[in-house]
Amino acid sequence: MWGGKQLYAFKYDNGTVTLTTNADKYTWYVPFRCRPIRAGVTVTTVLDGAATVKFDRVPTPGSASGRGDGDCGMITIPTTTAAGKVYYDKTNYYYGIDPSSTTAGNWCELLDEGESVVFELTSAATSGAATPWLIVEIDSEQPGNNSNMTLTA
Repeated sequence: MWGGKQLYAFKYDNGTVTLTTNADKYTWYVPFRCRPIRAGVTVTTVLDGAATVKFDRVPTPGSASGRGDGDCGMITIPTTTAAGKVYYDKTNYYYGIDPSSTTAGNWCELLDEGESVVFELTSAATSGAATPWLIVEIDSEQPGNNSNMTLTA
């Protein structure tokens, strides 16, 4: 809980992600309606060269149709970043910042059940690794009110 709001962290549980080849590196599947509020990486191996990562919302997992471009976060990790350093991006929606005042932080407002978020490396470093994570606020909407969820008997 943070400020009375229930939070959840999607994190990469398989160790670290190498930041040396541009590609989709990991996918989180969204099991409940939520609001993304902070995306980040924890550097685990010193970077040689800068790297840029994006957190892309994918409305239909496995499909490129409607895929966002850094709409749940975008981070540039500087050259020679030490292990243990954390970099993050935050959404304007959650923090009450006027979205028209800046292009940074203008993320999707909601993630629905059945969607996914892809952690993508768009500008690779020569060497280095990190662990990605995404913090969301769980929406209080009941699953039965969402057409993407069906209760089985």
